Amino acid sequence: MAIWFTVRLDDRPGSLARLASTLGERGINISGIVGVAEDTDGSLMLTTSDADGTRAALGGAGIAFVEHDSSSESVPEDFAGLRQGLAERGIDVEAR
Repeated sequence: MAIWFTVRLDDRPGSLARLASTLGERGINISGIVGVAEDTDGSLMLTTSDADGTRAALGGAGIAFVEHDSSSESVPEDFAGLRQGLAERGIDVEAR
């Protein structure tokens, strides 16, 4: 079962790069990702090659996150919002 991490990105250049660098410096691969940006609000959901390492990396970098597993019962409301934002752009995303 995949562990997903939801993070809100700051509305400034380099926010996504900082997240990716934080994981990359520890050899953690992003294996799945979905995100939506609306004006100044943005959320990103990702799954990685190392859930424990991701927890440690995000926590160590001061990047706030919410963690959940991939079972349909635990899909967070944030994901519903992400799916809606993508659907409004004609992109269909299915929770598995």
